[in-house]
Amino acid sequence: MKVLCSGLNVVDLLVSVTSDIKIGYKNETEGIKIQGGAPAGNASCALASLGFETYFLGYLGDNPLSTVAQSELKRFGVKEDFLFFRKEASPAVAIVQIDKKGERTVLYSTENYIPFSFLDIDEDQIAGFDLILVDGYDTEINLHLLRLAKRFGIPTVLDMESGNLEVMQQMLKLSTHPILPLECAQNITGEKTAEACLKSLQDFTTGQVVITDGANGAFTLKNNMVLHQPSFKVKVVDTTGCGDAFHAAYAAALLKGLSLEDRLIYASFYASEVAKYFGGRTCLPTSEFMQQNAPILVTN
Repeated sequence: MKVLCSGLNVVDLLVSVTSDIKIGYKNETEGIKIQGGAPAGNASCALASLGFETYFLGYLGDNPLSTVAQSELKRFGVKEDFLFFRKEASPAVAIVQIDKKGERTVLYSTENYIPFSFLDIDEDQIAGFDLILVDGYDTEINLHLLRLAKRFGIPTVLDMESGNLEVMQQMLKLSTHPILPLECAQNITGEKTAEACLKSLQDFTTGQVVITDGANGAFTLKNNMVLHQPSFKVKVVDTTGCGDAFHAAYAAALLKGLSLEDRLIYASFYASEVAKYFGGRTCLPTSEFMQQNAPILVTN
């Protein structure tokens, strides 16, 4: 099954820090790691790890960041057919500081990053995909992809964190499976609780909305009743990429034909495995691992 992922392309510099950092001095850190990052980029690697024929849409240029980003996608088997070369293009770059509790602080720059133009793709190529996953950052191309997916009857997973309210509402309306962090849902609806947000979001979309809230788990509506999936309790090392992993695993479970309840279990379990390691791509479970360890019977 073919999956297309589209969105911000980022290279992460991850730094593990202690609580006693001395500002203005040299400090030894417990670990520094360079990996690819960003919602769609991480999701594409996870979906490829889960055995899907996965493509990432974006530009790469003639610079070290592009070399890292491309090698990271290739490392997980992401197909390169929709990676286009533009000499001046560069991935965004982020410095991710992870503390002892696994919480992260992100500093990022999009200097020299070029959003993808819909003029560079053939619409007929999109019709052959079984699912499209987009983020809420590269909005021009991703709105275009959501419209094409709707025309072709392709299911879509939306990973949206923030943005212009009107644009977010458009993306919600077009997506079949929008998955939002609670803060984003609150900003769109003005409500406070996950339940109130879910019910309010029904005014914006007919899609199956899921709200994630970190350690508090995930929430959705089934028959107008709230369905809550608690998070799996693990020793958290780093939360980087956990949300991206949740989206990817939810998309995988959707393609496998799992029920709504099992999709939430599958996605939550997958995200919890990622949280056990330093770096969002350090350990992306395979389909075989999930078959043996996920707390549901997953059939191919």
